Amino acid sequence: MNDRDDTENSHITRLPDPAALSSGEFNRSRRTRLRILGAGVAVLARDGYKKLSTTGVAKEAGITRAAMLYHFGSRAELIEAIIRHVTRRRIDMYTAAMEGLPHDEGFLERAVDIAWEQLQTPEFEAYTELSLASRTDPALRALMEPALAAFDRARREAALGLFPRYLSDSVEFDLRRDIVRFLLEGVAQQDGITFNREERTGALLRFLKLLIGTQEGVALLRKVARGAHEDDAA
Repeated sequence: MNDRDDTENSHITRLPDPAALSSGEFNRSRRTRLRILGAGVAVLARDGYKKLSTTGVAKEAGITRAAMLYHFGSRAELIEAIIRHVTRRRIDMYTAAMEGLPHDEGFLERAVDIAWEQLQTPEFEAYTELSLASRTDPALRALMEPALAAFDRARREAALGLFPRYLSDSVEFDLRRDIVRFLLEGVAQQDGITFNREERTGALLRFLKLLIGTQEGVALLRKVARGAHEDDAA
């Protein structure tokens, strides 16, 4: 588990760090909170939102329920903390995976692979559970909406600093990112590929790489992106 402070991204730091120390607390309190939050992510990913409980998370974390409630006093407080934690974690994981990626001809292909790999994690599964549950739970939706907005802006801000300038400065930059992100997230969330899974997901990944990385694909994306800019300006 990564417990470094997230200070690089201005959008994601608008979500308070749920493991931050209060005045006079020792570092072990932060480690305990991170342990609890990691356990909450694991329970969400494995068992789903409805089965998330303070008792279950405490058991997963290997601590007493009383000890867990000292840090997060109710299920609602725990859920709010998990939302903030998993949002920050996903940006942190993305940045760590993309940092140092060579700015060579294979950059975009590797970026697609990283995007897909990170959708196979407990963090994304927990995020999906929370997102889906928030559609019919107004209280949860009120917590998720700022987290979703922070994630969207923070992911873009991170990409601007991680992608080669010739890509981040291009008119189709956001369209490229949206196509990759939302197509892959849709596949991961629906999980509807029930036969020839490896072959079909492989074909989707190859298609994405061709669409965003070949001259023909980029020309099409550029045309669509410029059309969107013209519509916005009209």
